[in-house]
Amino acid sequence: MQEKDFFDRFIGLLENTKSRYDLENIHDALIVWFGEHYLGADASEVAERIVRDSHAEGIDSVLTDATNYNLVIVQAKTVEHFDRTRDHYPESDVKKTLEGLRLLLRGDYKGKITSELENLIDEYHELDKTGDYKTVVIFISLKKVPAENKFIENFKKDFPQIEVRFYDFDWLLNFYVNTYLKSKASPPERISFEVLHDKVLIKEAPTKSTVFTCRGKELARIYNDNRERIFQQNVRFSLGLKSKRINSKILETAINPSRSKDFWYFNNGITIICKRITLSTSGKVINLDGAQIVNGAQTTYALHEAYQDGTLKDEVEVLIKAIETEDSNFVENVTLYTNSQNAIRLRDLSSNDPIQLEIQKILLGTYNFFYEIKRGEFDSLYPTVDSKRNLLGDGYRVKVISNENAAQSFLAMFLNKPSQAKSEKGRIFMKDEAGFYDSIFNNNDSLVAEKILMSWTLLKRCEDAKRVYRRTYFKIAEDLPEAEKTKIYKYDFVLHGEYFIINLLRDFLRNDGLEIDSNKDHIIKLIFSDEETEKKIKKSYQLVVETLADLLEDIRKEPGYYHNKFFKNEKSIALIRYLFKNKYNFVDTA
Repeated sequence: MQEKDFFDRFIGLLENTKSRYDLENIHDALIVWFGEHYLGADASEVAERIVRDSHAEGIDSVLTDATNYNLVIVQAKTVEHFDRTRDHYPESDVKKTLEGLRLLLRGDYKGKITSELENLIDEYHELDKTGDYKTVVIFISLKKVPAENKFIENFKKDFPQIEVRFYDFDWLLNFYVNTYLKSKASPPERISFEVLHDKVLIKEAPTKSTVFTCRGKELARIYNDNRERIFQQNVRFSLGLKSKRINSKILETAINPSRSKDFWYFNNGITIICKRITLSTSGKVINLDGAQIVNGAQTTYALHEAYQDGTLKDEVEVLIKAIETEDSNFVENVTLYTNSQNAIRLRDLSSNDPIQLEIQKILLGTYNFFYEIKRGEFDSLYPTVDSKRNLLGDGYRVKVISNENAAQSFLAMFLNKPSQAKSEKGRIFMKDEAGFYDSIFNNNDSLVAEKILMSWTLLKRCEDAKRVYRRTYFKIAEDLPEAEKTKIYKYDFVLHGEYFIINLLRDFLRNDGLEIDSNKDHIIKLIFSDEETEKKIKKSYQLVVETLADLLEDIRKEPGYYHNKFFKNEKSIALIRYLFKNKYNFVDTA
């Protein structure tokens, strides 16, 4: 792809990302796109963790990846015109970010930065203290890498354990062409493995499958040739295997001269779904048509890194289990039961559940909202603007509901679990005792579709109010009197506490005579509010926010407090509901 063609297409992609997530600019869109498609993070969570340079010590975002034990400091730069892509990233900006990071890591930053950044850095330090996390500083840019590295080298002398990385225009072009686009491509027509030890186990019924052993180098080569085409759906891309505890163990064994022979025993192997399994006449080659790795991505990444470095030992052998099927339900179950870290796929695996399809039909057919039960479903089914407008009208953007987001709002509002809605959404689509799925999507509740729509609608109101506050928050002038700043900062919890707010709104609305647990007409009133209902919602919202602000004034003074920790702690809602109950004499529904 020509560089100019990529630039034009990529800017369009960032503009669409900006629109989709209601971001301030394409700079923020670059961070969200990179976080989602390279780091494997939740896009909406990345958007929530973007801060502003003028108040943020040259830092744009602080991301946490609890699954892979990474703490990621991000700084990004975009350009408006293609001819600027050949400019070098300004060394002064590198210096600003790294000097700002010095203050945040070792200095007394309390009261010297915005409360939003302070909240993220407090969280960073608490996680960093565990010793489990690797810190990576990432510069993403549509420019070239800096002309010199002197500021990075000086920083590394003081912080040798922190890795600093640049992802520049050339890297973005390569990633876009060879990974981003191919990750959405069809699987390879055929991949072939040479069988070791002349041992192939074939199981013909009820579903044909085979188990065999191949060399680690062969698996690495197959990934090298096909990249993300061999992975099911969207997988998490590797941020650097040495920064992940599990992957570093895989890599260490694969390159260790004395331990590489034991790799087969220590590793769980690879599970592959394919359309057809064939065995060569000699029995020494297994051919898999339309192959997709559904379990073993991290093993594959680790072996490929060693393969590229030339350190992967010949003795490394890998166990392969291949299953021949095109039954989508069976594929979903294989994916679920062979993955120990499957939270990012559980939503997709639930998409064919009767209750999900029922809610989708009710919300579209009766209320003209599209309930999205698979990632990317709306854009896939309605790819053009005209088709979207024909379905939902001109305001289609605000009528698309992610079932994950809707379930979070229901969990917070009706099940009194706002902290879990914020911090444990991976449990939403879990169907065992540890999960929330059956409690949210209750077949015995005839109004579950309407309640989901109502709680989601109220959550969107809170998020709209949050956006309004955010604009005020980010425009605080340096010379604004301290008293004025304090008045604004008093409400900064709204940037983090939307699930608590809708939980408390429920009590106020019920107190205003709206029977939102059992009366469909009252639920519909809140979704399509008339003038009287609108006044009730606004009044209730204001009361909740004002009361929370007053209550948090003392709570936030306690040692170790920061908003993310408070609003992710399930004990916090019990405390807040107790204080609200005493103030307003509500009947506690918790």
